[in-house]
Amino acid sequence: MKARILVVEDEEVALQSLRIMLGDEGYDVLPAKDAECGLEIALREEPDLALVDIRLPGMDGLAMLQRLRQGYSDTAVIIMTADTTSSSAIRATQLGAFDYITKPVDFDHLLVLVRRALEYRELDREVRALRATQTPTPAIPAIVGHSPAMQAVYKMIGRVANSSTTVLITGESGTGKELVANAIHEFSPRASKPLVKVNCAAIPEALLEAELFGHEKGAFTNAFYRRVGRFEEADGGTLFLDEVGELPLALQPKLLRAIQERVVERLGSNRPIRVDFRLVAATAQDLQKAVATGKFREDLYYRLNVVQISLPPLRERREDIPLLVQRFLGRSERPVSIRREALDLLLSHDWPGNVRELENVIARAIAIAPGEAITADCIELSKSPVVSGPLWLQQIPYENGYKRVMAQVEEHLLRSALKAAQGNKARAAGILGIQRRLLYDKMREYGIE
Repeated sequence: MKARILVVEDEEVALQSLRIMLGDEGYDVLPAKDAECGLEIALREEPDLALVDIRLPGMDGLAMLQRLRQGYSDTAVIIMTADTTSSSAIRATQLGAFDYITKPVDFDHLLVLVRRALEYRELDREVRALRATQTPTPAIPAIVGHSPAMQAVYKMIGRVANSSTTVLITGESGTGKELVANAIHEFSPRASKPLVKVNCAAIPEALLEAELFGHEKGAFTNAFYRRVGRFEEADGGTLFLDEVGELPLALQPKLLRAIQERVVERLGSNRPIRVDFRLVAATAQDLQKAVATGKFREDLYYRLNVVQISLPPLRERREDIPLLVQRFLGRSERPVSIRREALDLLLSHDWPGNVRELENVIARAIAIAPGEAITADCIELSKSPVVSGPLWLQQIPYENGYKRVMAQVEEHLLRSALKAAQGNKARAAGILGIQRRLLYDKMREYGIE
């Protein structure tokens, strides 16, 4: 029996193109030019899959998805969008979309998503986004990025936001870990409650325990009053522990107990206080290495690393640099643009300080720009140490010979692209700029699953 696919698209050429191409693949296509018509068809015909444009006249694609889920339809939905901002991507996932694809649509990529959606449709029957439909889209500090790596981050935020699962955000300094923590909280059912932030690296070790757990009056010298700790402040909401890798080893058992039992005790008191919080932690360190060297407790690491969201460094998502630059220019008190030669300098830099470094460079450029345009002379970049190549490359013995060295480099590129694409082979091939058939051949050659 043919799988039936509903296509909701208001552009006639795009609608007919999808209808023909999906029909050629053996699918039965049900076309609709607006969300109202598409919703009626979906609820009446119960198609296996719906491809829905996010921008439609009248009701938009997300509203249609929301109404579809309220109608208890188990039709899998793929959102088509040219607006791949973090909020729309997160919202689409949170409302129950199987996936989303950017426009103009890559048909090979779309076919991969269609097959996956149809294969997993039966497993997704019980997935409902009812809690998400009761909450309006919050205004959050936007996470900027349209790259595949950032799209994967948005999807993960959408999937974990509705739960109380502990999340560990990893990534280099300046990649935006705090923004991800903000988004997780703002898209969660706890959004009306406090988001309490603690930077474990910024508070002296002697004060950190009292900061986290609070203290009673007289608990120690200069404790002239009782203080409620950050865990208690986060009751009902979210506690964000930034730079959790800097947590003193002596304090880690107490944190472990608080996470396991959701109970804290203030300094100077033996009375347990039950608290309800969602924990989000972030680190720029390699916690597995810290565990191996005895600097971080293994049991605490596994308690924190229930769900991990890994943020890519800016040098691995250079296509997002123009978007970030425009965001920072938009904050200027006077209208400022950027010349092409200046943008080329930014695109060629490795950005060891990531987005934070880029923001500082643009702020300086705006300040010294003589007119309303930033030129190459206004761009001042940090000078990276001169090295002959990446550290992993330097460690490859040249005695291995040309062919073996090149094979190691090739395998590294394949694995890195597949990791960035979350295992999506079509997307990985796109990142590398090669055909999927070549990617498959190389994966078999190097034994990559």
